[in-house]
Parts: sequence; C-alpha cells; structure tokens
Amino acid sequence: MMKNRKTRRNRLDEMQEQKLLKIEHNGCWFAFCGLAVVVVVECCLGVDWKTIAGEWIVFMCLAVYIVIGCIRNGIWDRRLEPTPKVNFCASLIAGGICGVLQFVRSYREYHALLGAGAAGVFMLGFVTVVCYGALTVARAVYLKRVERLEAEEEDRN
Repeated sequence: MMKNRKTRRNRLDEMQEQKLLKIEHNGCWFAFCGLAVVVVVECCLGVDWKTIAGEWIVFMCLAVYIVIGCIRNGIWDRRLEPTPKVNFCASLIAGGICGVLQFVRSYREYHALLGAGAAGVFMLGFVTVVCYGALTVARAVYLKRVERLEAEEEDRN
C-alpha cells in the first residue's frame, strides 16, 4: 500500500530544503531558457515546425505551468510590478524578438530586403498586440486573485 504524501517523512533540514529549492529553481529556469534558445536557433536555421514540435510543446507546457502556478499563489514577479507600462515594454520586447526572427527567416528564404523588413515589422506589431492583450488579461486575473487571497487572510485573522 502506498503511503500518503502527508505522512512521508522529509529527511532534509531547513537549510537543505532551501538549497534543494534553489537547485530546482535554477534547473527549471535553465531548462526554460535552454528550450527557448533551442527553438529560436532552430527557427533561424529554417528548421521545419514538425521537427521542433517536441521542444515547443515542452516549452509551452512549462510556461503555462509557471504562469498558472504564480497566479494561483498571488505572485507576479520578484522585481516588476503588474502595470500597463511594464506589460507594454515586455510585449514590445517579445514583439521585437519575433520581428527580428521573422526578418531573418524571411530574408534567408526569399533574399528580398524590403519584403523581409515588412514581414518583420508585421510580426513585431502582431506579437506586441497579442502579448499585451494576454498580459492584460493575466494582470486582471492576478489582481483579482490577490484580492481574494488577501480577503481569505483577513477572514482567518
């Protein structure tokens, strides 16, 4: 018979637990950034989407897990505030990266500077708008969740 999770004994002291959490934290972000770099490099090299589907699926599952986990626990970021200005800047950065990648990919494939530039600018605008919209929705959900968590905390006291 399998033991219940709550009855399992933790063999780590507090310092070891903190170190393990730090190792897991670093490993998670190493995997996340590594997958992002692999996908970006493969896109720049013109690799077919069917070839990078596995990396993309793992990357997106990890991203969705982190976002949902943070919002459920009322966490936005260590350093950044959830403001429209910060969300716009983050969206612009994401749009810029995607725009540059689209420019490189288009220019590599068609060797037309003007067309590649237009594709890059279109991608920059599209990704910026979509990302800003997603961050705005996430911000609203986050603020509502924080409000609920604070209300639950006040009810306990």
